[in-house]
Formats: sequence, structure tokens, C-alpha cells
Amino acid sequence: MGTIAKNKYAKYKFMKKSASLAPYLPETRVMSRESLWSLLNRHRHVMVKPVWGSRGRGVIQVSDLGHDKYAIHYENMKKIKRGRKKTYRYIKRKIGYAAYMVQKRITRPTINKRPFDMRVIVQRRKHSSKWVVTGRVIKVAGKNYIVSNNTRSHGKLLRFKTGIRRSSISHLSVTKLKSRIDKVSLRSAKRLKALFPGHRIYGLDVATNPKGHVSIIEANLYPAMSHFLKLKDFKMYHRILSYK
Repeated sequence: MGTIAKNKYAKYKFMKKSASLAPYLPETRVMSRESLWSLLNRHRHVMVKPVWGSRGRGVIQVSDLGHDKYAIHYENMKKIKRGRKKTYRYIKRKIGYAAYMVQKRITRPTINKRPFDMRVIVQRRKHSSKWVVTGRVIKVAGKNYIVSNNTRSHGKLLRFKTGIRRSSISHLSVTKLKSRIDKVSLRSAKRLKALFPGHRIYGLDVATNPKGHVSIIEANLYPAMSHFLKLKDFKMYHRILSYK
């Protein structure tokens, strides 16, 4: 289990092979000059992220602005580069020799003009094969940041219903959205069980687009519990602990 548990690309590939999960996984490839330009040509916006990273560290957003200009958004800094050569050189300088992957960016909805995604906790009890969604929290990116990781971008955490009602997708049915997110999250846990048979908890990073289509950004085997403490939702926090 060791290394593969933290390898985002290996987990992505394994999940992508499942026909019922594939539609919910944004196109992702190992980062190279070719894959970067190929995905940028197709999607105009991509995320370049470390295969081994966590907590939103080292994530770079690259956007094709047209007319041979590219925007590079890293932490809370934005740079515009002209030409592919200079753009690639700048990104390479940032990532060095670490293993990275490039992923189609999900256009996330916003709360107060800041993008948000969600952390969904899926668990099963010790002698049970039944997976249950035990926690959900909305993570809003901090000012000028693209990542929603709370400690990294000093963003905001909100309860699911509260967050959706305050967001740019408040016109969508909260109940339908919740059941769609739960369905995809449970499906992910069931799929990952084949790779990590004894494992009983997953923290899934889930995003929707402005139309409410669900995407799994990544699956974490050791999700932080601090979200639920910060949210002061002790009921949810204790439910998660009771499953552990």
C-alpha cells in the first residue's frame, strides 16, 4: 500500500479504468512539454500539480490567453508570459525535477467571487462492507488563490447547504447536488477498495462545474480531520470518529 497510497497519478489511473467512474475524472496526464500543450490546446486552462504533493502545495494553474500569451497562477501570484518557450521554462523552474502531472481545470462555481470545491469523507465500519458518506465540507479559496486548502490559502470553510445557498450555483437543487456528489464519492471508495482492501476511510476532493456536473479531483487515504473541527460541526466530527 505504502507508496501508491500517496501517488495521485497512480490512483487516478486506477479509478479512470472504471467505466462508471471515468466520466467524473478530469483528463490527467504525466507532466511533459507535450502533455502540457496538448491539454492546453484542448481545454485552455490546466492545473499542473505534484504527483506526491498534499495540502495544495506546488499547484500551478496555466491558462491560454490567446495571441501566444499564457497566464501562470502560482500561490497568490499571477504572471503573464509570452510564447510557449518562455512559459514552459518558467513552469520548469518552479517545479524542478519533481514528478508532476497536468490536469484539465474544472471551472468551479464561486462564493463571493472565490472558487470553491468540497471535501467528502467516505467510511465503512470495521467488519462491514457498506460505505457511508460521514462528512461534507465546502472549501472556499482564499483571496487571489486558486487552491482551496484552508491553511494554505487562508480560505473559508462552510457547511454544505449554507455554502451552496450562498454560491453562484444556488439555483441548483441542494438535495440533487448532494445525492449526485454522494453517489460519485461512494463509487470512488468502492473502486479504491480493490487497490487498498483493508482501508476504511477516504477524503475525496470533489468539484462541480457551474452546471453542477461532479468531478473527483483526487482521493486522499489520510484526510485531515481539522476541517470539521474548524467548522465547529461536532456532530459530523464525532460521527467520523465513531467510524474510525
